[in-house]
Amino acid sequence: MSVVPILSDEFSTNQLKKWGMLVKAKKESIVDSCLNEVDYPNDEQTKKLIEDWLSQKKIKSKETLKLWQEEQEFSHEEWKEFLIRPWRWQRWCLKHFESKIASYYLKRKQFLDQVTYSLLRVKKRHIANELYLRIKEEESSFSDIACNYSEGPEKRVGGFIGPVSMSQPHPALARLLQVSHSGQLWPPKEIDSWWVVVRLEELHNTELNERIRIQLALELGEQHLHHLLQVSCRSNDEKKSTNDIT
Repeated sequence: MSVVPILSDEFSTNQLKKWGMLVKAKKESIVDSCLNEVDYPNDEQTKKLIEDWLSQKKIKSKETLKLWQEEQEFSHEEWKEFLIRPWRWQRWCLKHFESKIASYYLKRKQFLDQVTYSLLRVKKRHIANELYLRIKEEESSFSDIACNYSEGPEKRVGGFIGPVSMSQPHPALARLLQVSHSGQLWPPKEIDSWWVVVRLEELHNTELNERIRIQLALELGEQHLHHLLQVSCRSNDEKKSTNDIT
């Protein structure tokens, strides 16, 4: 005979720790305390949040929504609170880190910028030199040569990569792309165990628009939470050490 498990609505610290959810729960608790400083969205903003969420979840009927709410054990008001909470956290981060966003943007810009480039790599230097000259003299297109001769996964796409974050390429390759102009073809460079031929197609500069401001504010918010958790952890360790001594 099968045993029906007893379901609880309350969970101990040890249970959360065992499930790997304790740190997440602590972070959400800190967020809740921050949100005491933030107003709720107005009716128009709430309507937009709901519409965006329903679209993202592909929920198109009240019946489907009610089923989702029941599965998550949400009342209608609890569901609205769930939707609004990330918006309020976003607003808290924008306000709290307003003075830091511009300098943080400059610090992060090289990773926010995106790049499109053509790449091929081979193991032998003399082969890389030959392929470079064939591209330079326009005997063959970069795409055709990459498809036929490149020994990396870019072979499947004719060597064309991007747009991708500037943080994605190998650091040595990223530095090369940062000082390139569009269409610049570089002679073979040795990177790790490869001989690489690369051409910058386009560098996409990321401006500090509203979307990027929100992204950076949330990153700073995450760093803030991480810092508070570290402080709390050190404090608990110190208390434990003191108790052990006494």
